[in-house]
Amino acid sequence: MEDSLSRKLRLAHEKYLAGFLAANPEKMAELAAADYEDGVITIAHFQEEIAVEAATGEMTPKPKQLLEEILILKYLQEVQGIVGPGNDYLAFVQLPFGSHHSKAFQKEVSEALSERFGADFEGFRVAAEKLGGVPAKDGDISYILPFFPKIHVKVILWAADEEFPAAASFLFDNKCSFHMDTDGLNELANATTARLIAEASK
Repeated sequence: MEDSLSRKLRLAHEKYLAGFLAANPEKMAELAAADYEDGVITIAHFQEEIAVEAATGEMTPKPKQLLEEILILKYLQEVQGIVGPGNDYLAFVQLPFGSHHSKAFQKEVSEALSERFGADFEGFRVAAEKLGGVPAKDGDISYILPFFPKIHVKVILWAADEEFPAAASFLFDNKCSFHMDTDGLNELANATTARLIAEASK
């Protein structure tokens, strides 16, 4: 029997696939900073180039999670012409309506990252670089990750010390809200967290 999460993801995929198939692929590619040729949109996602068939929505290579596939379809439909990513970074609570879901975000993203990587900086470095991450200069270790051409995120880790436990911060570039709504960015953070943990386990 299909569980509630699987059903939610399936319905979201159906929704965004229908929207994708009804949209103009050349325009989507142009706005998304992707390429369009011979009925195929090619978009950078982390370290990969994902080819999306305009006629069917089929993706090659297939993203690691169904959630990532949904986010690709969503990004292609919501992205705007404004240049991105931004040069500064924002906490989730600073995004539109982000304060409404900040407790869940803290648990599902920040705490999950600190628990997995707070004492394993090398595992974090390896995972981040597998995803095309570029080192930043924040915290004890940090990386900027290119989730999409116009949406980058920054993950910062601090090791535990005598006074404080290990901690993590997940930030979004300051133009991200032009290209995806806050609910989508929340899911984007969850997808990134899952990928980092998965890549570190290989």
